[in-house]
Amino acid sequence: MQRTSEPRPRGRPRNPDFEARILAAAAQVYGANGWAGFSLDAVARAAGVGKSTIYARWASGEDLLCAMIEGRWQDVARIDTGTLRGDLIAFGALVLNRYVETGGGVARHMRRDLAGQPELAARIGPVLGALTAQAIAILRRGRARGQLREGVSTALASDMLLAAMETQAGRLGPGDTMSEAAITAYAARVADLLLGGIGAA
Repeated sequence: MQRTSEPRPRGRPRNPDFEARILAAAAQVYGANGWAGFSLDAVARAAGVGKSTIYARWASGEDLLCAMIEGRWQDVARIDTGTLRGDLIAFGALVLNRYVETGGGVARHMRRDLAGQPELAARIGPVLGALTAQAIAILRRGRARGQLREGVSTALASDMLLAAMETQAGRLGPGDTMSEAAITAYAARVADLLLGGIGAA
């Protein structure tokens, strides 16, 4: 019997390193210009690739922006230090670090754009919601370990944690940065203040 080979996929195979470069460029373009200056063409120029390379992967600016957000914070799902305080510090530091990489630009523009662009908010909101869900999961895991008392609103506590990181990033100006040590120290202060306020077990 003659064996039939599997059909080869059309187009070039995906290159994770190449796509990471494009997503990094997307973060810088959005951080510098917000939604008003964000486009597939602008990202292609920043990444140093042809426009066809971008269009072959993402059909619209909204699609690329969603992919950028998902990619930059996907590591939060892997956080598990064994303690609620450790998890909150790791979560806060990761989120703040991603904001700092664009001089706080993503944090500043995202807040304004989601408030003033309902269609964009409808697309990006669920993606950002996944980040909130991860923070809530960390708090619930802490409760299951006996490290967080019953009755604490995990939704409110997660909002407070994320708002603190966004606000700190928003204070940065173009070109400003924070060291890894400063980011971790700030995340620890927020975690301790939060745990003290909500009454950790």
